[in-house]
Amino acid sequence: MLSGQEERAFAEIAEQIGADDPRFAVSMQRLQLRRPGRGHDVVIVVAAATAVLCLLLSLGPATFAAAALAFAAYHCRPSRPTRRPVRRRRRGSR
Repeated sequence: MLSGQEERAFAEIAEQIGADDPRFAVSMQRLQLRRPGRGHDVVIVVAAATAVLCLLLSLGPATFAAAALAFAAYHCRPSRPTRRPVRRRRRGSR
């Protein structure tokens, strides 16, 4: 994770590079729009379904373990990237 100051510096560098090379800016936008892996989502759904099944089968400790895993996976999932368009500077204007 980057701090606020580091994020701003990175955004400024990306903006400068994007102004010099438009193809690079397009490829960076594609990378930013990609969604992180769905592994956490799968873990959440499977753990929640397991907790419900264990609850129906009256398996107390297993229900608690599956519910705790679903809760932890939900709250520890990676944040989704925000869509930030790259601003392009015109050449020669400074």
